[in-house]
Amino acid sequence: MSFKIYNLYDSTKLTKGLLHSFFFKYVNDYNDAELIISNKRLDTSKTYILLESEQLFLIEKDNYLFKLDFSTENFQLILLKLLSKFFNESPFDLLYLLEEKRKEVAEFIKNLIVLFEVEDKKSSMSHTQRVAFYSKKFAEYLKKSDDEINLIYDLAMLHDIGRIGIEQLMLFSKTRIYDLEEWDLEHTVAGSIFLSNRKELWYAMDVVRHHHENWDGSGYPDHLKGESIPYLARFIGIVDWFDLATHTATSEHFGILTPEEAIEYIKFNLEKKFDPILGEKFISFIKEFLSKEKFI
Repeated sequence: MSFKIYNLYDSTKLTKGLLHSFFFKYVNDYNDAELIISNKRLDTSKTYILLESEQLFLIEKDNYLFKLDFSTENFQLILLKLLSKFFNESPFDLLYLLEEKRKEVAEFIKNLIVLFEVEDKKSSMSHTQRVAFYSKKFAEYLKKSDDEINLIYDLAMLHDIGRIGIEQLMLFSKTRIYDLEEWDLEHTVAGSIFLSNRKELWYAMDVVRHHHENWDGSGYPDHLKGESIPYLARFIGIVDWFDLATHTATSEHFGILTPEEAIEYIKFNLEKKFDPILGEKFISFIKEFLSKEKFI
C-alpha cells in the first residue's frame, strides 16, 4: 500500500463519512481519480463501482465482477471489495488495517513521542503537544472539515517521530552528541525510514519527511520547492517552526523569540522559508488567537 492520499471520484455521495481523509481525497473529474463510484456507466478502463437501477456493480473494463442489490450494508461490502482489489489486500486484513490497527499503532507511537520529549514546566506540554494544539486551532480557524482537522492533529502528533530520544541525549549523554543541530537535521529521514516499516502509518510519511522543506528550496532533506512540498507538510511546518522559535534557542535566530518577534520573522520570510499564502493565514490566525487566549 502506498502512503499517498488517493484521489476518489464519487458522483453518488455514498462514501461520505465512510472513508477516512487519512487515505482519500475527493476530486470532481473521474479521469483524475484512482477510485471511482458512479451513478452512470463510464468509458474508463479503471475498476469502479456503479449504482444503477437499485443495484450495485463492481465493473472492470466493461466486465461485471460483482453484483448486489443496493443497501447501505451491501454498498459497504462492495466498496470493501473494490478497496481490497485496489490495495491488493484481503478484505478483512484491509478493514483491520484502515481502522483499528491504524488507530492502535498511531496512538501508541504518539504516546511514545510525548513520553520521550521534554515537557515545559509552565504548561506541562511537550513540543509535539503544542504543535498539535496550534495545528488544530489553525485548522479550525481556516474552517477545515472535521475529518481534515482530525487528520491535521494526528499528523502534527506524528511529525517529529524521528526525534525520539534526541532530547534525552541532549540532557544525559554528553559524549554521544557532539554536534546536536547537525545530527538533528537527520530526524526527518530517520522518521520516514521508521514509518517505512509500519504501513499503518505510511499516510504520515509526507509530513514527517518534508515539514522542514522551505518554499525557496533551501530546506531539508530533499530541497523541495514551492508547491512540490506537500500541502500538509507546509501547513504543519509553519506551526512547527513557530513553536520551536518561541521555545528553543538555535543558531538560526540566536535566542528564544517572543511570539511577536516570531510573527515578524515569518512575515519577512514569506516566499523564502514559508508558503506565502499559508504564512499570511497563519499570521492572521496567531494574532487573533493571542489576542484572546494565553500563549503556551
